[in-house]
Amino acid sequence: MKKCCNCQQEKAFEFFHKDKTAPSSYSSYCKSCKKEKDAKYYEYTDQEKKRKTLWRLKFPERKNAQSKVYRAVKSGKLIIQPCFVCGDKSEAHHPDYSRPLDVVWLCQSHHRQAHLIGVNNGY
Repeated sequence: MKKCCNCQQEKAFEFFHKDKTAPSSYSSYCKSCKKEKDAKYYEYTDQEKKRKTLWRLKFPERKNAQSKVYRAVKSGKLIIQPCFVCGDKSEAHHPDYSRPLDVVWLCQSHHRQAHLIGVNNGY
C-alpha cells in the first residue's frame, strides 16, 4: 500500500505508475491524480502558447527587435550592461523598435516602470 501525496488516500501499488527515480520505485501521485495534474499542466501550456502567438501577431516589430537583440548578444555584437539606473542585472529596453539594436539596459523593475509611465526616452 502507498499513500498518494495529492489526495492522501492509501491505495495499492497498482494504482501508481512505476518510477525508477522514486525511492519506492512508484510515483508519489496515484494514476488518477497524476492524470488531473497533467491535464492542468497541458491546458496551461496550451494557453501560454496561444498567448505568446497572439502577442507575436499583434506586435511583430517588438518580436523582431527582441530576436535581433538576442542574436546580437549571442554573437557578441551587443554586450549586456548593468541597469542604467541602479546598476543591477538588466534586460534590453527599446525606446524605438525601428532601431532594434539601439537599446537601453534596465533592470526588470525599471524596465516595467518605463513601459508603465510611457517614458521611452527618459532612461
